[in-house]
Parts: sequence; C-alpha cells; structure tokens
Amino acid sequence: MRIIPTIIAAAAVALVAGSFSAQAADIKTMSADEVAKAFKKGSMICSWKAGKKGKDKGTDYYYKDISATSGNADRVLGKSTLQGKWSISGDTLSLKFGVVGKPQMYKLAKVEKKTYTAYLNGKKKMTFKCK
Repeated sequence: MRIIPTIIAAAAVALVAGSFSAQAADIKTMSADEVAKAFKKGSMICSWKAGKKGKDKGTDYYYKDISATSGNADRVLGKSTLQGKWSISGDTLSLKFGVVGKPQMYKLAKVEKKTYTAYLNGKKKMTFKCK
C-alpha cells in the first residue's frame, strides 16, 4: 500500500517540473533583428535591477567605439565602476566586466519600449531600462 502514495508524489513532482519547463518555453526572446534594432542608435545608458526583489542595481554605459554592434562598457555599482566590453551576436547580448571569467551571454525579452529582461541559461538574470 505504500506504493500508491509514492506514485502520487512522483506524479505531483512531474507535473510541477513540467509546469516550470512550460513557463520557460513561453518566454519569447527577441530575434536577431529586434536585438540589432534595440542597440542600433548611439551609445546607450541602461539602469538595471537584479537579485532578489531587485536589490542589486546599477547603471551600464555601452559605448559603440569598436563597431556598430560592440564596444567598451562601464558598470557603475554605487561608488565603484567596473570596465568591460559588450557585443551583439545574432540574438545574444554578450557582457563581460572585469578581467577574469568568460562573457555572459544573454537572451533578451522586450517588456516595453526600451525595457528588457535578460535571461542567462534560460533563467531571468536582470531587468534593464535604457535611454
């Protein structure tokens, strides 16, 4: 008789896991053309929020000083500034701040005009609003 509660518990876990997978699949990220259009104009300034309840926040400055789709960047966190690089390749925004580590590759979803949610490996990482 213990097998029935085990089967019910396993079925419940499968349903919940399937629900989360379906939600991740429902995210409509921007196409390569949409990402290129969003970063088409001159250098951009984007305020962002991340972490639990948006407690982590800062401002990124993207400079188009290498090509039309790449350049140097500054990330301002309070009184400190990290220097880095940004680029767009297809539908992916690549950001790397500091000298250690690999660039982080974000897929973007448009929330509203000039406001985007960035996903890293399918998980929401940050939301940013650009000027």
